[in-house]
Amino acid sequence: MKSLALLSLLLPILSAPAHAGEGLFSRAYTTETVPGGHFELEQTARLRTQRAFGSYTAIDSKSEFEYGITDALQGALYVNSGYVHAVKASDDNDQQGETGFDRNQYSLDSITMEFLYRALSPVSDPIGLAFYIEPGYIFHDFHNGDKEYNGFENEMRVIFQKNFFEDQLILVYNLVAEFEFFRYKPKDALFTGEFDFNNEIGASYRVGSNLYAGLEARNHNEFGNFWSHDHSLVWVGPAIHYGGPKWWGTLGVLKQIYGNPNGPDGQGSFQGNHLFLHSHEEWEITAKIGFPF
Repeated sequence: MKSLALLSLLLPILSAPAHAGEGLFSRAYTTETVPGGHFELEQTARLRTQRAFGSYTAIDSKSEFEYGITDALQGALYVNSGYVHAVKASDDNDQQGETGFDRNQYSLDSITMEFLYRALSPVSDPIGLAFYIEPGYIFHDFHNGDKEYNGFENEMRVIFQKNFFEDQLILVYNLVAEFEFFRYKPKDALFTGEFDFNNEIGASYRVGSNLYAGLEARNHNEFGNFWSHDHSLVWVGPAIHYGGPKWWGTLGVLKQIYGNPNGPDGQGSFQGNHLFLHSHEEWEITAKIGFPF
């Protein structure tokens, strides 16, 4: 009888889903929000490395302060900074064949705001649905740390989530559109722009009381001047998530498996293995940690 009583107490804990607001994946978002009236501090560090030429390593840092305005509406403030170390690396302007980019610096990259509204819950509705908007001001180009680069950005997401087997399996899909208006000061008097269109997919399975293991994929498509296709890429990799009562953490690794343009064209955007490594990297490793209160 004592064993049955103990089991009845443990079952709700063992079957509990990830806490609201936790990031299960390195890139993709879920529809969950911070509960109304509560705060959360979140820190993200992302390592990006390996381009077509030279040596390139970047560490992106995102410090986030989140607040639950209501149970379904979340607001946040981000401070984004980064460190870039490059020696004769391929540049970021997609002019294939140019090499010799050198930099070793830390910079404040941007400040952004976030609003996430959950219209449907994956727990009480057939499917979860949320809408996300993130406007911001850019101080430097986070790809290469160029201090002459500044502008405005706005990232928007439509987020779908479906939970299976009493929340043991979580599937998410993010449809992402990002508009960026920028200029290189002081030589550019007018702003130009680009449009990014992304697909982000994730699947995570609860393998323990507080542990999830999953897989995610990211498809990135960039269009210069909003209509001219520059490149398209696909990354895939695992994500592990731990959610405890006082903190949560996520570790994800993504490897580029396809890029366009690619191939042996002598232009330096490739390594001969169907990748685009001119202005994007082959590997990225992301670590996230959050403290709800």
